[in-house]
Amino acid sequence: MRFALMLTCLCLLSLIGLPSAQAETINIAAAISMKEALLDAEIAFARQTGDEVEFSFGASGVLLTQIKNGAPIDGFISASVEQVDEVEKAKLAVVGSRRIVAMNTLVMIVPAGSKLKLTSIKDLARDDVKKVAIGQPKTVPAGQYAMQTLASLKLDQAVAGKIVNGANARQVLDYVQRGEVDAGFVYATDAQRIGDRVRIIASAPDDSHDPIVYPAVIVAASKKQTAADRFLNFLGSRDGKRILERRGFITEAPAKPVTQPASK
Repeated sequence: MRFALMLTCLCLLSLIGLPSAQAETINIAAAISMKEALLDAEIAFARQTGDEVEFSFGASGVLLTQIKNGAPIDGFISASVEQVDEVEKAKLAVVGSRRIVAMNTLVMIVPAGSKLKLTSIKDLARDDVKKVAIGQPKTVPAGQYAMQTLASLKLDQAVAGKIVNGANARQVLDYVQRGEVDAGFVYATDAQRIGDRVRIIASAPDDSHDPIVYPAVIVAASKKQTAADRFLNFLGSRDGKRILERRGFITEAPAKPVTQPASK
């Protein structure tokens, strides 16, 4: 009897700290602007659940194309509602799985050593401003938000000939910090990440562009939908929100769910 009890205790101790037999590895396609925050979240998520997450980071429009082409993706986190709208319209998302995991703001930045003395977004119309970097609007939500802002401030025509397109939000950031352009539009979280290598000149007015939200869905073709749902739920948990907020993201949900772009 005593031997049986000791054996049972040893077996239980050997299982402590091991992941569940149901632990899985899932693939999440996510906007590159969330890279560091999601990598942080994955570490905490793995400790809690035993599940592991592998990420495909890139421009939201590029990730959308991959999903449409049948890439083995379990969950999708976009930097814009537009791409998730398309996934749902194509019936490639699990019905009812959509949720907003974070929000962000758009800022205009210049190289840390810039001598142009820009003080507002309207200064981009000045003749001494030659190059302004934004994400490719067709595939990069940050680029779409930037173009909306320029149009709202009636600067789109004045700046049109100065635009330098980046393949994603991070490439725009690289252009600015290396001094290859005079200014650029990036997410506040990206500007925060690289510290004093760039300077924030202004935030885009909230009413100048669509709300910057990160909607997420589970991909209908996934065979690991339950595990993908666990990860997205973790991002919405207290621990997940704390991790996102440390990286500068906003986690309070809008008063009304955002389902369609406000304007184009």
